[in-house]
Amino acid sequence: MTGMEVKEMCRRMGVVFDKDHPDHITVDKMKPLTPPFMEYLLADRPVYADSRRYLDIKELTIRIYSDTEVSEAEGKVQEVLEGEELRWKRSSEYIDELILWAITYRLQV
Repeated sequence: MTGMEVKEMCRRMGVVFDKDHPDHITVDKMKPLTPPFMEYLLADRPVYADSRRYLDIKELTIRIYSDTEVSEAEGKVQEVLEGEELRWKRSSEYIDELILWAITYRLQV
């Protein structure tokens, strides 16, 4: 998937994210938002063998910030990912500084 395809897929999830900087959300923009909201990062993960770079695997990390450990936004996120036939790994952690849960989906695209 290209960066534009990932952005369009994330738009279909219906969760607010910063369209200018989808890989992070600043504290200024976070304060007026009501959870859930999200950020995502698309990164190349190189695969090496025999001291040669063979290919890059694109890894997508989607992080949903919510005031509950299980967010209502997850259903829509999972629906879109399943529609794209993507498989993911989910984890969550509580961030004391933000007083929010960070629900993370990691997948290869």
